[in-house]
Amino acid sequence: MTDAASAYTPVSTIPRWSGFIRPLLEVLSDGQMWRKRDMERAIADRAGLTEEQLEEVLDSGQLRAWNRIGWATSALRRAKLIEAPARAQFRITQAGRDLLAQHPGEISEHVIKSLPAYNDYVPVKGKTTSSDDAPPIVDLDETDPDELISSGIRLIDDDTKSSLLARLKESDPYDFERVVRELLVKMGYGRDGKMTPLKGSGDGGLDGVIDRDELGLSKIYVQAKRYAEATIGRPKVQEFVGALATRGANVGVFFTTSRFSAEAVDAAQRVPQEIALVDGLRLTELMIRHRVGVQIARQIEIVKVDEDFFAGE
Repeated sequence: MTDAASAYTPVSTIPRWSGFIRPLLEVLSDGQMWRKRDMERAIADRAGLTEEQLEEVLDSGQLRAWNRIGWATSALRRAKLIEAPARAQFRITQAGRDLLAQHPGEISEHVIKSLPAYNDYVPVKGKTTSSDDAPPIVDLDETDPDELISSGIRLIDDDTKSSLLARLKESDPYDFERVVRELLVKMGYGRDGKMTPLKGSGDGGLDGVIDRDELGLSKIYVQAKRYAEATIGRPKVQEFVGALATRGANVGVFFTTSRFSAEAVDAAQRVPQEIALVDGLRLTELMIRHRVGVQIARQIEIVKVDEDFFAGE
């Protein structure tokens, strides 16, 4: 999605993405599975968009209406108000039906971002997630262009993180291990881009071992687990430390799509081994930084006047 900044452009008469929340839920309220393209057209019809509005195009070449409907779709899926049981197919959830019934009028962006499920997709480090952690709603009258760009980038990053985390939670254990392996290799670990799997009765829950340097003088033991629990506590970390001790290992990394409790973090800091805990948020940040599971959708250049040029220097 690329309309984070242009979504606030006052020239356009198309509603902001939040204006498509109710039409989207109403279209899906029949309980049927909707194909993405059919759903978008039905939403545009229900929102009363004109042919002129449907023809508005962003600088990226994407139609503005589909872009904003896409943002609404992403936000509602993140809030678990709709689901995608199959690729590019959507249907409403019971939570979506309840929200529609509870709000007979306009459903605002603030309502969606205050839902616990919306914020659960991207955990906030060091504190419990709340509605206060949702990205702020930008006020055009009080925001300069640089702030608008920064706000847009944050929106896109948050959306990408939540989408990545959703995919990781839905993946099977082998795919999750593959993601972790590719990430570690992209980060420069391993000889010949490999992580050796650990399988069998003696693995103690460890999934693999990878060289810390090209000479193989030191090794990192890896555990990559998708837990159903929202928070990983001290016992899981202690089990991990015990598995390392059984192998005489000094360094280990524990990857999960969940978050670690303060007690779990404290337990990792008190042991003699070097332990790194990578929760869902940190994992998505690393994936974006090292381009694992993501690609660059668009690059934008911003120019400014060269004062030295005009000063004759």
